Amino acid sequence: MVGVSETMESARPPTVSAALCVDGEALDRFGRVLRHFCVGLVDQAVAVRLLSSDARVRSLALGPIQSLVHPRIAWPTAGRRIERLLDTLSAHPPTVVHAMSRGSYRLASAIAEAFDADLMLGVTSLGDCDRIAPLGVGKHVRFHAFSEPLAAVLETQLKIAREQIEVIRPGIPVAPRAACFAEPGRVPTVLCTSAFERNSGVDQLIAAVSLLGQRGHKLQVFLLGEGRYESVLRRLVRTRNLSSSVTFAPPLSDLTAAMQSADIFVRPSADSEFTADGLLAMGAGLVVVTDPSLFCDHVRPGETAMVCAQPTAESLAATIEGVLNHRQEAIGLASAAMDYVREHHAVSTMAERTAAAYRQLALAGTTFAIREP
Repeated sequence: MVGVSETMESARPPTVSAALCVDGEALDRFGRVLRHFCVGLVDQAVAVRLLSSDARVRSLALGPIQSLVHPRIAWPTAGRRIERLLDTLSAHPPTVVHAMSRGSYRLASAIAEAFDADLMLGVTSLGDCDRIAPLGVGKHVRFHAFSEPLAAVLETQLKIAREQIEVIRPGIPVAPRAACFAEPGRVPTVLCTSAFERNSGVDQLIAAVSLLGQRGHKLQVFLLGEGRYESVLRRLVRTRNLSSSVTFAPPLSDLTAAMQSADIFVRPSADSEFTADGLLAMGAGLVVVTDPSLFCDHVRPGETAMVCAQPTAESLAATIEGVLNHRQEAIGLASAAMDYVREHHAVSTMAERTAAAYRQLALAGTTFAIREP
């Protein structure tokens, strides 16, 4: 009789080697989440190689988490560059290839096909969902959705089976205490990290600050961003005589210090994609004021954030004014948001669930040898 229980090596978890493909847009939108994610994976005994054409990925390397910066894959040299990358990876081929967002989908698919590896596609925005359909992915592909609403789009609009979808929420650390109104004598500080683009809503925030000034509220506003619309926004600030209270600054690589010194975080436009900044603001204990979000299920009106009733400067001003006039309630909201983040967006949970998904994929493709005694 074959001694199955003694000779099968199924008790051992399968060895997992993951290639994590990260494009520049992913680093822009949630690079801070990726940093914490890589730290969390160190304890999960998963060999990870970060692949990107963006040199910023080197900052995510840590211990067994290695990085490989490759030339940009684009026509007309795409084929040759992919071949060189595959040759580099061939010494230690991945068992799982994980693309973090749509900019890496095609490269990840090519790597998975070349090494007969399992493929996982990260879904962080409506744009990611739109990019999936033309790929013609089959039943062997798994999807890592950042939220339940994004999972619902995959299931209902793209007709992807639920068992192919894993909802793994982004993880971030939480501050020991709320930053919101922690210094009662300080002029209330507003932080906004939206891009300086035409539809980002920054112009609405500037108009809202002007309205609040007319109503007797003094604020210090920091706009941390960049974009083609910056000159227009600066002119708008000068026209409304707000130069003493509105400060422009470039994006920060680490928002922690800025958030620890602020009270209110404003996202003045509706989200169609996941960006880390609002979640980071909740973790820091700021009051988050935002337009509704279709895909970020951590934005919960009255529970984790103040959500504007209308996408107008007047509605934004009224929402911020409510926070300013009810500071103790605002501190309570910020504290409740921190509790929500601790429960639903722990770094350890994100790393554990991702590693478990990798192992499940690897296990499905593992052939066990059965030896006769």
